[in-house]
Amino acid sequence: MDITPRGCSSIGGELAQGMEECRATAMAMFTSYGYSPFNPAELQLLEGMMKNLHRRRRGRVIALNSPFGEPCCLRADLTLSALSYMALHHAPDDFPLRLCYSERVFATPRPPRENIEDTQVGVELLGWEGIGSDVEVLAVLLSALDSLGLTESVVVLGDVSLFPALFADLPQGLALKLVELLEDGAYYEYGKTLASSDASERHKKILAELPWLKGPNEILSRAADVFGSSCLLEPLREITGSLIARGYGDRVRVDLGFIRDLGYYSGPVFNVYSSGDGSLLGGGGRYAASLADTRFSCQALGFGVSLRELALSRGARPASPRVMIWAGQTAPHRALAYAASLAEAKSPFEISWNPNDSESKDFAIKRGCAWWVNIEGDYALELPSGRPVAIPMTGGAR
Repeated sequence: MDITPRGCSSIGGELAQGMEECRATAMAMFTSYGYSPFNPAELQLLEGMMKNLHRRRRGRVIALNSPFGEPCCLRADLTLSALSYMALHHAPDDFPLRLCYSERVFATPRPPRENIEDTQVGVELLGWEGIGSDVEVLAVLLSALDSLGLTESVVVLGDVSLFPALFADLPQGLALKLVELLEDGAYYEYGKTLASSDASERHKKILAELPWLKGPNEILSRAADVFGSSCLLEPLREITGSLIARGYGDRVRVDLGFIRDLGYYSGPVFNVYSSGDGSLLGGGGRYAASLADTRFSCQALGFGVSLRELALSRGARPASPRVMIWAGQTAPHRALAYAASLAEAKSPFEISWNPNDSESKDFAIKRGCAWWVNIEGDYALELPSGRPVAIPMTGGAR
């Protein structure tokens, strides 16, 4: 009987193990940089989400009522949960705050996707301004990806603060239309709309180039020539320069036509991919951290990446050698004492309570175990060869 509704996933086996390994590795990296674990509520008040979510995301929330009759939605945004927590539990003199999380988010899917849920791991750096914080968050992300073996992952950087300046002299309706087309990646329609507009020839020339100003860091020099100034590009130049100095030059790309949730994000934004032509893992950027109906406001940065995509991109990992402890003719306390010694050594194991030693060995081979341990006989068998090896019974097994 399948009780999982459409759009949801129950994940087990190698993928679940891979996701857990990615979660543990990433969270260990985040906490080593001073980010504190954060566990947000699964439900969010609908009114607050409608006031604070970007307009393009409001229609994707999954609404429901709490058991107390409050209009809510399944957690649609982890950043807003972090901001709400900070506003309720911290004063401005507590800043900066660093939070990290590994939690699910829910949204009505966009075709061709069907999943309404995704488990994300990420960080929020709240209340600290300046390029150093942008570089920190990106370095934390790349360090976590390195620790997962994703050393060919690529970060693509843009800056949404370019758009108010570049589109300032256009009619509001035209500017909004062009921004939406860029957000959707509809570059042909963008060019067609721009060409047929009443914008000045100078504007048309600059904006027509915008979607194609992408590539390695050197593209910023070309962009400065197109814009007639490098002032708007200085934040990206400093960020990419710092990442290059850290040795990440071959993993940093610039895309000046990249835009996400204008009005929500306020500065540099980025996507991260498993490789130069690989799958999208997630993204983030700088945003004005404020909540409606509060006096709380500061600059913040963050990112979220999909644990499922991380695990899939990382690929199958050789399983650690597993040990089957045969306890079918051993007092349970003695079997568990030996098991505790393996657990302390972080050696994966499983206990077999089958009284038949042959059946227990066959099951160990089926499980893919490397060793079958006979506690009573003080020996282990290397599987499947059957080579015996004498072992001491430590950890109080006697």
